[in-house]
Amino acid sequence: MFPPRDKRVEVRRSRASRAVALLLALSISISIVLLIAPSAFALPVRWDGGMDAQGWTGPAKTICFAEGTTRNGFEEYLILRNPGLFASNVKITYQLQGGDVQSQSLSMEAGAGAMICVNDAVGAGKDVSTLIEADPGVIAERQIYFNYKGVWMGGTASCGVAGPSTESYFAEGTSRSGFQEWLCLQNPGSTDAVAELTYMLGDGRNLPQDVAVKAHSRETVDVNKAVGPGADVSVLVRSDVPLVAERPMYFDYKSAWRGGSDVSAATKPASQFYFAEGTTRSGFEEWLTIMNPGDDTTATVDYMFSQGTVLTKTYALKGRARTTLFVNAEVGPEKDVSMRVSSPGQILCERPMYFKYHGAWEGGHVVMGSGTGSSSWYFPSVPAGEGFESWLCMMNAGSQTVTVNVEEPGEANPGPSKQLTIDPGARATVDLSLLSAGQSSGWLKISSTGDIVCERSTYFSYDPRVDPQPFTFARWGDVELKCPIRYCDLLGCEFHEGESGASNVQAMQPVGMCLKNDNPSRRFPAVTFGTDGDPAYWVESTRSRGTYSTTACDVHSKAGAVVYAPISGNVMAAEPYMLYNKYPDLRVKIAIDNHPGFYVEVLHMDSLKVSKGQRVEAGVTPIGTVRNLVVYFNDGPNPYTREEGNHTHVQINNNLTGVP
Repeated sequence: MFPPRDKRVEVRRSRASRAVALLLALSISISIVLLIAPSAFALPVRWDGGMDAQGWTGPAKTICFAEGTTRNGFEEYLILRNPGLFASNVKITYQLQGGDVQSQSLSMEAGAGAMICVNDAVGAGKDVSTLIEADPGVIAERQIYFNYKGVWMGGTASCGVAGPSTESYFAEGTSRSGFQEWLCLQNPGSTDAVAELTYMLGDGRNLPQDVAVKAHSRETVDVNKAVGPGADVSVLVRSDVPLVAERPMYFDYKSAWRGGSDVSAATKPASQFYFAEGTTRSGFEEWLTIMNPGDDTTATVDYMFSQGTVLTKTYALKGRARTTLFVNAEVGPEKDVSMRVSSPGQILCERPMYFKYHGAWEGGHVVMGSGTGSSSWYFPSVPAGEGFESWLCMMNAGSQTVTVNVEEPGEANPGPSKQLTIDPGARATVDLSLLSAGQSSGWLKISSTGDIVCERSTYFSYDPRVDPQPFTFARWGDVELKCPIRYCDLLGCEFHEGESGASNVQAMQPVGMCLKNDNPSRRFPAVTFGTDGDPAYWVESTRSRGTYSTTACDVHSKAGAVVYAPISGNVMAAEPYMLYNKYPDLRVKIAIDNHPGFYVEVLHMDSLKVSKGQRVEAGVTPIGTVRNLVVYFNDGPNPYTREEGNHTHVQINNNLTGVP
């Protein structure tokens, strides 16, 4: 998807009107590339994860995406392609929470593609749904890369849906520890709606909820709050006004793999579903979730392997409930597996997977089962290039051997292609990174002599491109402390007991969501710990220093990350010192405006960008870079971030005696 930087067309942040003018001016095969120009400083943190997408069987006149956001830590892209023989006129409408609407238009020649950075199109800090209208039609995919709450990194992909519906179904969902589930509802029409939600839990309970969704708008539902903790949940959405529903989830899977996943709703149950992708190889855990909105019934799963062998099992399904199967246990380890699920009743199926890809990139992805196969499939992009590995998974659920031709039109003419045969009941996998052969703007066109099912899975280490906004990570009275590490480089905030005596170091009020408090007995009486918000943080176990638990904060990142001033003020000192009277280190002290005698101290830098007497602006002025502390304290991964432990240290001191 993202070519090397010397092949990208890069522009700085601009208004949507300027973006449209640029879009219409470009005529290369990827006709639009709107990306944020790289920052003046290096980005040492990459966001790793994975995503899985189902393709299109043909162009659509209408495509809807309920999910989307340009909040700090999120980068959203729309990828469009015109696979037809004639030019297509496209209108994109961005529908924001609260009812505000923005739009842009473009013309796409036959075979042309478009990649639009939504952050640039609508601005920062927006929750946004998207409506695409095309004549005669296009295909589309929405990719989101994220650093969720400054802790969980990953990415998601969705091909959207071809229009709203009065019913939407989700088989997967959970509020177990480490999971945060959201439901995004888009109303692309001109009439206000009330969505009637039914949560079907794994224990058979059903919980109702009504949600108002204004016309041309979107609403977001916190499913964890709606169903309570520890629940496995399927969701049915009904409304007299057609809506679009999508379900993003973020997770710390088994306290081992962090990431996120996303899926658009199915609009009706069916008796049969297909999944082309699936594996139980080392580092992968695969699940099958089945929603049964009707009476008690059964489901038969045909597990199909690369060799053409099939393992068949039948399972009981409780009525108006959800059933979960662990595929690794059902088929055994080290298997690449496709699935066909059939039932005498009407059901819904999803397949979540969690992984640590090649022992390095952790995350998860999910897809809704395909209700039918097709002899033609299209994907608007092939995420490729440095840090991306993409695979095409195909299954033949029919009774005849099929011949499949995989083409990747792009910069080369003709583009690379591969032909293969797939036996009945078998699956096949194509290495798209190998097929791409260095192309930077390819897409996929798959044709078969019989019906097949296709998915494209991608694993990545992504270099963030959008400049984040300064944000508050702590408060001290009326003083807001801006995070010294930018959101794109943040690996988590870890509050702990400060080094100095109780009369010197000050307790800070953390901002955001407390993931874990391991030092409750040393809480400053006025400090509270939030259960939601941004960013996420931890409170470290006691260091037996006699100070309160939030009198210091280690803001984690990679060595070399730029450190910014936490407050606005004048630099009192920018100097070397000996950490623990043993290790060379650099620190900056900044006087707090309107609080005589109080200052912020920032430690653990290996270069300084300010000097004594200089005026700095909170969250804007760079003051140094993160020191590599591993050479001093090489004691394994940090227990909270699970990273190597490099950070900058922030605390508030006073130089007045006797001040509490």
